[in-house]
Amino acid sequence: MVRCYVLTILALALPKWLTFITPVPFYTETNYGLFKMCRSFAKECRTFPSGDDGDCGEDGFCELWRGAAAAVVLSAILGAFVILALLGTMCSGRRKRARAWVTIAGLLLLYAIPQVFSMSIIAYLFNSSSSFYMGTRYNVSFILCIISWCLSIFLAVVLSLVAFIGPPEYAYNPIDS
Repeated sequence: MVRCYVLTILALALPKWLTFITPVPFYTETNYGLFKMCRSFAKECRTFPSGDDGDCGEDGFCELWRGAAAAVVLSAILGAFVILALLGTMCSGRRKRARAWVTIAGLLLLYAIPQVFSMSIIAYLFNSSSSFYMGTRYNVSFILCIISWCLSIFLAVVLSLVAFIGPPEYAYNPIDS
């Protein structure tokens, strides 16, 4: 779970959700992040999307992009709660650990939902917005977000399967010494 959380934080912090690279002879790279856009030729970043710079010309573009950013921030907050719940469960008694799988699996799914929402919005804007030129592609942060929510859903499913299929904790007999 900690790895999923690190991937989410990296996806949130790195301004590399979408990238546009201009062809030869003048190489420039424009990286779009959830909160800023960076251009290689100017070696500077600015807030994105910004109404002052004309990014919000399309109806709903800025609202959707900001909604995607808010969803990843919400997921990062929920991820911190999942980690705290895991630590609390590991430090608790046997009975509490035996029943905690439902809560942990639910929190893992709740952690993944905003990431799926965010990824879907960015993919929708990538395919439908005229703000992104032909040749724009997904970049590292987008992929990290996908890996993070896929892993968290996988963990929730595996945790649920182990809890349902595995023998109860009282079925194990202590080894006599």
